[in-house]
Amino acid sequence: MNAGSCQCGAVKFEFESEFLLTFCHCRVCQKTHGSAFAPLLHTQAEGLVWKQGEASLSYIETSEHLKRAFCETCGTPMPIVNRVINHAAIPAASMDTPVSNSPKAHFFVKSKALWFDIGDKAEQYDTVPEGGVGAFLAKLVAS
Repeated sequence: MNAGSCQCGAVKFEFESEFLLTFCHCRVCQKTHGSAFAPLLHTQAEGLVWKQGEASLSYIETSEHLKRAFCETCGTPMPIVNRVINHAAIPAASMDTPVSNSPKAHFFVKSKALWFDIGDKAEQYDTVPEGGVGAFLAKLVAS
């Protein structure tokens, strides 16, 4: 079981499914995570369960397709869940269970912070791969 929570402990979640790690360098992720990029674990939304504090989540719409969640008490970014397409993007730093995966890709490299150098061999995309993140993840899972 994979488990995560916010900094203050008000919100807790779990999921059992496998996940893939990517780094998103878009400006929205930089701003909402306060960092050069957002390390995100991608998994199936159907396996994610809020164990505590779902009512403590607040949301901000950052695009017509995306509502980002955060703890309204401490501000920690929380999983972005889209049950329509069965996808969850979980901030890796919110995990209580250790994450030892290597990143599979860097998205929105065209927006990368100038002061950050990518030093791994993961695939890099100016924005997202053709077909979107979902198609990319399906391809990786199938291989």
